[in-house]
Amino acid sequence: MRKKRDIPTYEQTHPPHLATAEELAAEGLKITRDLLPAALFKFKAPDLERMSALYERSECVPIDQKPETS
Repeated sequence: MRKKRDIPTYEQTHPPHLATAEELAAEGLKITRDLLPAALFKFKAPDLERMSALYERSECVPIDQKPETS
């Protein structure tokens, strides 16, 4: 059984060192297969509510680079 981990949640804005998978892709980055989200991002608009995972930019790799295998 997995241990529950506390994960911060940001609403409407988030620190610049964190990014969603969409933001990372726009910057030419991708998450590695074993990278867990660093936080969650909750965005609310009048007719929309969305929750996304946030990842550390420094732990992501360029889209054309293959992640290292352990």
